Amino acid sequence: MKRAFVFTIALLVLSSMAVFASGGKESSAAAAGGAKKFRVAISLPPANNAWQAKMLDSVNAEVAKDTDKFEFTVKNAVDDADQLNMLQTFKTGGYDMIMVLPGNGTLMTPICEDIYDAGIKLFVIDRPIEGEKYTVFYGGDNYACGAGAAKYLGDRLNGKGQIAVLRSYVGIPIDLQRYNGFMDVLKKDYPGIKVLVEGDGEFNQEAGLKAMSNILPAYPKIDAIYTQDDEAAVGALTAIENAKRKDIQFITGMGGSKTAYALMMDKNPLYGASMSYFPTMGGRAVALAKQILQGTTFKKINIEPTVTVTQENVAKYLNDAY
Repeated sequence: MKRAFVFTIALLVLSSMAVFASGGKESSAAAAGGAKKFRVAISLPPANNAWQAKMLDSVNAEVAKDTDKFEFTVKNAVDDADQLNMLQTFKTGGYDMIMVLPGNGTLMTPICEDIYDAGIKLFVIDRPIEGEKYTVFYGGDNYACGAGAAKYLGDRLNGKGQIAVLRSYVGIPIDLQRYNGFMDVLKKDYPGIKVLVEGDGEFNQEAGLKAMSNILPAYPKIDAIYTQDDEAAVGALTAIENAKRKDIQFITGMGGSKTAYALMMDKNPLYGASMSYFPTMGGRAVALAKQILQGTTFKKINIEPTVTVTQENVAKYLNDAY
């Protein structure tokens, strides 16, 4: 009897050790016959502008739901090198899906291809990588952003004029989409508009201010400015105002920032339009990822529409601004 009692106690101790070793919440689900949680890693670029900050908020809001079915790891990179290392770590982390918003789609392409080739579901958000090695893409229509800007600018200038262009990290996929959309429409429908110069406004006010400050002294007559980001456009606008330039009729931006929308609400004569899709797509992307992991059929490429926001309709989109 004593020997049976000791054996029973030993079994109880071993059972308790197994529960603690496997982790409290998951082991409870297993004991109750619950399904395994899907593990998802999300790699985002630095949240160093308002768009990325609101994207992160949107992602985290959706991540906080359905915690009984999904376990998410969400990390913002410090820079491109950090994001590259992060993705390499995620690749060997046993995740069912890796989601990435690449800071630089070109630099992240090789590691993303490695993840995909390893049989891990790869979900690319907002900024594309090169090639077709991904499971699903969810983003805005960057080509349409550029095309819409060309139409707005071309119509306002009546098809004639001289313009400057501020790109966004020249040569990365999102830059090429926005630039090619703009240039394709400009060349086809507005051949009387000449691009005088191009600069790089990146995705922030500081770079936009610097690029435009360098351009203005060299070009005494510019009719309009096309920029590929609202924050860069706001920086460029500051440079124009500081230089007291009267030749520039208007500037366009892209993205949907609160600062840009406030300028349009205040009827700033220089801020013409923002080609917008919104960072709240982050939460919608995570919701789609959950559906995919649970077996729902899906499209490989998912594109949210672009809206041309102007002083006439900006009030309608204030709640979506970042």
